[in-house]
Amino acid sequence: MRNHLHPLLILAACCSLVPAVSAQPRGKGRTPKAATQADIDRLEKKVDAQQAVIDKMVKLQQQYAQALVGLTDGSPAPVVTDKPAPVPEPPADKPAAKPVPAVVVKPAVVKPKPVGVGTVVGKVTGVAEAVVYVEDIVASTKGTASMKQEGKQFSPSVLIVQKGTKVDFPNRDAIFHNVFSMSPDNTFDLGSYPQGDSKSVTMTKAGVVTVYCNMHPQMVGHILVVPNGNYVRAGKDGFFRLPNIPAGPHRIVAWAPNSKPVVVESTVSDGEVVTLELQLKKGRAGVHSKKDGLPYGSYEQ
Repeated sequence: MRNHLHPLLILAACCSLVPAVSAQPRGKGRTPKAATQADIDRLEKKVDAQQAVIDKMVKLQQQYAQALVGLTDGSPAPVVTDKPAPVPEPPADKPAAKPVPAVVVKPAVVKPKPVGVGTVVGKVTGVAEAVVYVEDIVASTKGTASMKQEGKQFSPSVLIVQKGTKVDFPNRDAIFHNVFSMSPDNTFDLGSYPQGDSKSVTMTKAGVVTVYCNMHPQMVGHILVVPNGNYVRAGKDGFFRLPNIPAGPHRIVAWAPNSKPVVVESTVSDGEVVTLELQLKKGRAGVHSKKDGLPYGSYEQ
């Protein structure tokens, strides 16, 4: 505090001490009393006290001014304290985030589909009647076909239809017939119905459907349900031609009644002709039973 005493205060304090020293009676031969260290110490204490009073008055004046400001703008008067404002602590260092490994997305490899069509030609040997078709293409239809019951026979005896075809079985004989099949995936029983009536079945599964009459054992028909429209009957000489086959790898099947089908794999290219030779073994029709598993009687002709 002593290093910051106001010069006017020091001057005022010194003036107050002068009268005290010079008030003593002057006598002949007496010299003025010199100021001692104690006098200087008392002077400094007095100056310190006056400085404290001045500081207090300055602080009160500041509070008063702040209160006036608060009354004019409507906000509460700030509280003046001797405590220093708190110093905010520096934020704690956050741990460094771990780098996220980059995800490498490999583009999907899409194999281009073959474009165009080709032709498959060839010959089927070993049987007199055969059908050749493409097995791996699926394309259903909603067409219709017919297998008549006429002269105690099915006509035609061999019928080729595309998957999804509805097959009608009209009765042209003056007797009752009962058409049925026990073939897997295409089992059906139309029951007995007279001449002029017709019943039908939709072929929903590809494969061979063997058809019988429950009253006449000699009535046997074969329906080949192919998965698409890419099929053809081989000629009497066994030659066949399958045009407009989509380019790409395919399974080519040769089939004939009572024969085990033959399957070959072949790749068809756009605009090219593929030549195949397919050999079938001729089979024999086996003895069949009625729909209830019992044999036919001799009178059922």
